Amino acid sequence: MKTPGVFISATGAYLPDRVPVEWAVAQGHLGEAEANRYGIISVPIAGDLPAPEMALRASRQAMHRAGQDPAALSLLLYVSTWYQGPHGWCPQYYVQRHTGSGQATAAEIRQGCMGLFSACELAAAHLIAAPEHTAALITSADNYNSPLFDRWRSSPHSLCGDGACALLLTRKSGFARLESINSVTLPQYEDRHRGSAPLFPPEASLGTKVDLERAKEQWLSTSATDPRELATTMARTLLEVVDRTLREASLDMSGITRVAFVNWSEERVRERAAVPLGLPMSRLTWEYGRTIGHVGASDQVLSLDHLLVSGELNAGDNLLLLGTGPGANIACMAVRILHRPRWAEVEDVR
Repeated sequence: MKTPGVFISATGAYLPDRVPVEWAVAQGHLGEAEANRYGIISVPIAGDLPAPEMALRASRQAMHRAGQDPAALSLLLYVSTWYQGPHGWCPQYYVQRHTGSGQATAAEIRQGCMGLFSACELAAAHLIAAPEHTAALITSADNYNSPLFDRWRSSPHSLCGDGACALLLTRKSGFARLESINSVTLPQYEDRHRGSAPLFPPEASLGTKVDLERAKEQWLSTSATDPRELATTMARTLLEVVDRTLREASLDMSGITRVAFVNWSEERVRERAAVPLGLPMSRLTWEYGRTIGHVGASDQVLSLDHLLVSGELNAGDNLLLLGTGPGANIACMAVRILHRPRWAEVEDVR
């Protein structure tokens, strides 16, 4: 989908203190061989700081950076991958209330670590749909401290960190222009993350621990799908989505400065992104990603924020944000940097 006239006016980021992976190894939370295989060196851990509070901090930062009047927002989307608070409670309204975002439409999106792409697609369409829709805030946050989730072992390809991001889209000019965004769903693989678990009662109500590796093994043992077929289909679909996004943005891969991908293990990032795209790992955001691990749906926006503040993106640069998730879903977004924002220069971390 081409996104004419949609700009990014600011990003926001909140990351708690990072804990070295060496500590997890010393505490017996993770084997040394596993840690070396992942290549991730630290993850942020929030303790008992609620995810919605982190989302609020990232959202306030984004709106402060942009000079955005919260009451002028016409849409607020909250993206999550893990439980956010009390039963029957909606975290988006917490952010809306405490940012003073008026009575804008607010909704939560649950789509695994792909949720932020869907939120961007919906927000862009919302802004394009009506001239009175001038600004949309997207935020995402997760805190994985839970007896039901082991950040060191629950996922077979990543170590999970806590944190939040925010992205402010606008019809007014911003520091970057959203050129195009596309996504594809491969529903034939929906059971890949389900395994043999029944749909009812919900596993969360049973107090069972998340084990994505076990679900994958269950699926492989019962499915007629060849794992090589899955890998081939995923790689082909990723390239199709990237190609469509680049064509709509009037770009080719040689014009892409950096690629922000999921902060999985080094092996997984290389296999799922660098090799299919024909890029060296240095063109991806892995070196930053390995310092924070997989922060739910926030990885790509946190990388964008880091590239801006560190001075690694400047006027005329193009960034490709790319992600995959359960479903299976694959999405891609092309962003052109119009100028380095003043707030990034002030906060330069170099």
